[in-house]
Amino acid sequence: MIIDFRMVPPIREYIDPGEAIRRLPTSYMRSYLGTYEGAAMLVEITVDDLIRGMEQGGVDKAVLQAEWAYGDYRKQNDAVYRIVQAHPDKFVASYLCVNPLEDDDMAKVVDEEVKERGFKGVNIQPFSYRLRCNDKRFYPLYAKCQELGIPITIHSSINFSVDRTIDYGRPIYLDEVACDFPDLTIVANHGGWPWVTEMIAVAWKHRNVYIEIGAVSPKYIGRPGTGWEPLMVYGNSLLQDQVLFATDDMLPAKRCVEELKALSLKDAVKEKWLGLNAARILGLQ
Repeated sequence: MIIDFRMVPPIREYIDPGEAIRRLPTSYMRSYLGTYEGAAMLVEITVDDLIRGMEQGGVDKAVLQAEWAYGDYRKQNDAVYRIVQAHPDKFVASYLCVNPLEDDDMAKVVDEEVKERGFKGVNIQPFSYRLRCNDKRFYPLYAKCQELGIPITIHSSINFSVDRTIDYGRPIYLDEVACDFPDLTIVANHGGWPWVTEMIAVAWKHRNVYIEIGAVSPKYIGRPGTGWEPLMVYGNSLLQDQVLFATDDMLPAKRCVEELKALSLKDAVKEKWLGLNAARILGLQ
């Protein structure tokens, strides 16, 4: 089974496309337009497009994650809920997002969404709030996720927003969170690049930390000189149970699956990366 651990809802599902087009060029996400072709497409694509891409790539299931960028985070959670309810055969879990810049009690929001609407996890992007993941404002949220036994996914890599530092996404900050919440399942989105060695160290130290490779072309992970070499070494051995496949909607599923299968990894490891590890986290095994 192939599981895409991170897909995000089409923008049109929670904001008017015209409004999105107007706001995107001036938002902090504007730099993504010149980095990922898929970033611009997110304004236009539909849920049917997402499902068609999954089928073309041979992806069996996906985790749909709300991701606050701009607008009302509640509407994004509503969109994820609607989509997962409408397509339970494709989207096996819904993850909600929060916005610590508002006055809402994040832990309370999570508690209600999990118990009332069946959300299975939480997604945060610390750089979008200009916070680091070890900021104590997140700690009640982490405590609630640990209490409920649900994963939290955290942007842990470069960001392309030109008005804030990439330091917000350094994996080293996950170490403190994992130390303080040893029973919390933490998924580091985007693999920790350019701090891959640091990411490997954190995951090696903490068995509850997983490395997700969404929005990364697998062919570059396997190419010497790109900085991904530690993941190819340790992800093929000591950390083979802690790597998760994802597209993040930024790259075609078909391309990503084909490129991952072509990596110089053990066949059994490829199966773990592509779905077996995710199935364990999601309780599908």
